[in-house]
Amino acid sequence: MNGIKLLENNLINKIAAGEVVERPASAVKELMENSIDAGATSVTVEISGGGIDFIKVTDNGKGIPADEVKTAFLRHATSKLRKIEDLDDIMTLGFRGEALSSIASVAQVEMLTKTSEQELGVRIVINGGKVEKEEKYAANTGTVFTMKNLFYNTPARRKFLKKAAVEGGYVSEAVQRIALGHPEVAIKYINNGNTVLQTSGNNDMKTAVLYIFGKTIANEMLNVSCSKAGYNINGLIAKPELSRGSRGYEYFFINGRYIKSSVVSEAIEDAYKGRLMVGKFPVFMLNMTVPANTVDVNVHPTKLEVRFSDDSLIYDIIYDAVTKTLKDTNLIPNVSWDREKKAKPEPVQQIKLDESNSDIRYDDISYKAMPAASPIVLSDSAGEKSKKPVSKAIDTLYPNTEEKEIKILNSVLSENAERIKAESVPEKKPFFNNYRIIGQIFGTYWIIEQNNSMYLIDQHAAHERALYEEFIEKFKSSSPSSQRLVQPIAVDLTEKEKVILEENMELLESFGFEIEEFGRGTYALRAVPYIFNSPGNVGFFTDIIDALEEKNIKSIYDTREDAIATMSCKAAVKGNDRLSFSEAQALIQKILKLENPFSCPHGRPTVIEMTRYELEKKFKRIQDR
Repeated sequence: MNGIKLLENNLINKIAAGEVVERPASAVKELMENSIDAGATSVTVEISGGGIDFIKVTDNGKGIPADEVKTAFLRHATSKLRKIEDLDDIMTLGFRGEALSSIASVAQVEMLTKTSEQELGVRIVINGGKVEKEEKYAANTGTVFTMKNLFYNTPARRKFLKKAAVEGGYVSEAVQRIALGHPEVAIKYINNGNTVLQTSGNNDMKTAVLYIFGKTIANEMLNVSCSKAGYNINGLIAKPELSRGSRGYEYFFINGRYIKSSVVSEAIEDAYKGRLMVGKFPVFMLNMTVPANTVDVNVHPTKLEVRFSDDSLIYDIIYDAVTKTLKDTNLIPNVSWDREKKAKPEPVQQIKLDESNSDIRYDDISYKAMPAASPIVLSDSAGEKSKKPVSKAIDTLYPNTEEKEIKILNSVLSENAERIKAESVPEKKPFFNNYRIIGQIFGTYWIIEQNNSMYLIDQHAAHERALYEEFIEKFKSSSPSSQRLVQPIAVDLTEKEKVILEENMELLESFGFEIEEFGRGTYALRAVPYIFNSPGNVGFFTDIIDALEEKNIKSIYDTREDAIATMSCKAAVKGNDRLSFSEAQALIQKILKLENPFSCPHGRPTVIEMTRYELEKKFKRIQDR
């Protein structure tokens, strides 16, 4: 039997690297975060072979002093922590000092770095954790980090990587997350020689969304801004019709760090409840800054998860911010009779880089060739629209462009910027306050005229929403009645469920339960709430215990919203049910007063809009714009 021995440092580093550098995307994330922590305002990421073969990250940050370059590659060497108390107030993206040593131990690495105080930079070459060369070298202020052949010395790890195209997709996702979390940083991403993404770094998240996801999504985003108890939320949420079939478009950041949190997802999804179809999820990009000592970021190797000191407060702040934004917005979908057309490429001058020098020259007309030619909306640090000419942005993106070329590019960008500005600001339309009922079609849809729009109201969906709001208000404004049981019901709970019960005993009693401890892990239900004309049973009680572990429940009806929605659906008028003009008028007036009149409880729209312009296009009274 072998005795206990200390592992060699080289082996320790390789084991530790498995936690920090799981795949190329992990390395890109760590390197980009280091760049941002170094104060970079511009970061360029280049990869080939999905990042397995080659990764290069270039930034204009403050660089690393010459006498600290070798130290930076030691495990747990960092400038971001000095004492254990600093863990409670971490504002940087990185802090453990593991990234550089982990990457260098499983790849062939070269780093060139220089501070503004130094005349020359330092170039260091490390292969598999061993320093091969360190020398003075001419360089610009900032850092250039090059990594080749990831896991070349740990073939067992390398064989578990996926195909280059798949790994490249993971890298793209990592770059997108950082671009959304840091719109103040200009980020360029090049994959196999093709520029995939380029943001302007103008500190406007909607512009970042435009560059990453395109105009369609950017135009459907709503601004969210909220401050409470030292917490600040800023960002974007999408209109309900932009919902997705997965949580892939849910982006939440704490101090610019992308995280996943069940508390956050639950709060936002609850705020959208009744506005989305079943199985659909909201689209959002929100950044929250938090007070010191309120969040623990040191609970996951990749820093992907965090722990909040007060989950309920976080839930309430986020839920209220999203709910207020949705309530303050006209969410009536605008429809057209035209089939959805694929957007035709707009003629934009193509920019190509000559291999022999960095000068920019123009060739034929093409749309795809120039990522930076997307419309640019500049904003200053206060978030107000800047009056600086678009050519300022061009100067930043293309410093070598000649004056004549700037004029050409500036005219194209200015035109596009004005158009996207006009299209991306949602028009605050008044709801039905000057309408006229025209009539009914197909026994189901009421036609309403107001201003220069025609609205169609689904009488069933509208009545269903009105009844749902009425039932919810009625139920939640009064405590449920309680029914005492002739024979108490015994319920066996696990230790975990027992803790949840004890912590929420007062809340459960307010719901109408009367609970008595009966023995080890066993409780007796002596009274149960009486709702929907029937008493609650053991299954209902355990469902609430399960829900209390994951959800923020304030009313017993929070666990029965689906049942209330079903009640509303069954009680509402149906399609082909005849309504008189006076009944339709009463229904329209009723939905006018609702907080969310735009969809039924199951997420279907209650009303849609068609503009006069769309109608007149069909009669050829006007030409297409």
